Amino acid sequence: MMNSLKVASLFCGCGGSDLGAIGGFTYLGKEYAKLPISIVYAADFDAKAVETYNHNFEHPAVCADVTQVDFEKIPDVDMIVGGFPCQSFSTVNPTKDTNDERANLYKQIVRALHIKKPQVFVCENVKGLMQLRGGSILKKIVGEFENEGYCVRYKLLKAVDYGVPQRRERVIIVGIRNDLNYSYDFPKPSITENNFVPLKKVIDSLEIPEKKYYFSDKAVEGMKNAKNNMKRGLWQDLNQPCLTITSHLAKTSINSRDPVLLVNQEREIYRRFTPREAARIQSFPDDFDFPVSDHFAYKQIGNAVPPVMMWYVMKSLTDMFGKEPTPGKRAIPPKVKQLDFISVLEQFPQTIVENDISEQVAVENFKSELPDNNLLVSIVKNDTIDLLLDGSINVYYTGKRFPSTVELNHLYYFMPYRKGKGIRDLYYIKVARVGSKHEVHPDADPNDLRLVFEIEFVKQLFTDYKPIELKIWHAFTDTTLNDILSIK
Repeated sequence: MMNSLKVASLFCGCGGSDLGAIGGFTYLGKEYAKLPISIVYAADFDAKAVETYNHNFEHPAVCADVTQVDFEKIPDVDMIVGGFPCQSFSTVNPTKDTNDERANLYKQIVRALHIKKPQVFVCENVKGLMQLRGGSILKKIVGEFENEGYCVRYKLLKAVDYGVPQRRERVIIVGIRNDLNYSYDFPKPSITENNFVPLKKVIDSLEIPEKKYYFSDKAVEGMKNAKNNMKRGLWQDLNQPCLTITSHLAKTSINSRDPVLLVNQEREIYRRFTPREAARIQSFPDDFDFPVSDHFAYKQIGNAVPPVMMWYVMKSLTDMFGKEPTPGKRAIPPKVKQLDFISVLEQFPQTIVENDISEQVAVENFKSELPDNNLLVSIVKNDTIDLLLDGSINVYYTGKRFPSTVELNHLYYFMPYRKGKGIRDLYYIKVARVGSKHEVHPDADPNDLRLVFEIEFVKQLFTDYKPIELKIWHAFTDTTLNDILSIK
């Protein structure tokens, strides 16, 4: 029998994914067995969500900003679970900004992987993550996970396929560390479309005594008079699975994308789900309590991962680790996509990044107190390195191919990799932009776009060249100065 997998849960919320991870609960009369998993660390920024979590689990969560967590100080783990916040990727958010802080919280998972190096990680997010910018956002995220040494697979799972009475679709991302000879397969659906669980299984009665859950006559009249292009009264057929519920169920408007119940069609009586009904739709068992107000309960339930669906994912992982690894059977990670220079130029018509030397660091006086600044290592031809070393050029043009996973707008340093030797010299990136060699070679094609780095020599970082692993295409590495300084 396999040993229990120790798990760190980041962005744990009220605990939907963690309940699915440990198992040992009953839902709609079916037992979901306890799995060989133990949560040894859990954190979330929402104090009310942590209150609910700690009310239901023996292992306490901490209320903390994950960006401030020192992962060196948390217990060693076999698995990291993280449903990084998804508002910026949601298909129901028309004003989403994929560059806001929430959209970059996946980097905390990357940071945790870099420090803790667990055997496996599992992330969950909304369907919209697969669709944004033609899938390039998801590929970028997957690429950063792969760069940490993981074979990554992702799939859109439908909660209804696993006995949940809800048509909720979520992207599940699973990464297995590259040195492990395991090939992961996502769980097969536990039921078919013909025997899905209908909504009526979790709604005891349409009519309930609590009047606060009913929509007012004024709200119903407003719905009837609403414009035709508005979502109006999405009442649910009790014989079908429910539409996706969200964290907005507490609001009073009936003109929304949130599903509602039609209590009496002739009298036009509508109501919202109670928190317990919403929790059941999400597959929380009835003994999972929400010791908070309805407002916070709705928010926590709508943001949660359905425990039953996550149970199947976790069981597929524990089943995999319960078997003997098969050498040579590890799946090969997908290739990193080439950067589209035209798209970058459209997004950054002037400069991608412009670093101010006077405010940050003097080139002639390297300051090691900037260890976390992003650094690009790139293999450079020997003749180009010779020109860099003698100071005759201070502009570096990349080749025609450049990986899409590098965070261009955060780059700060550059180190050329000398083939057959390694890295030695540190350069400061003053400007990064899209350009072409036509700027310096009139005969060159002006439409042959490249990345252009305007650089300046900082110092010789090592006394001699140090070989490092070039992780992307055997030609590039996206890293930080701190990681480079830690090379022995």
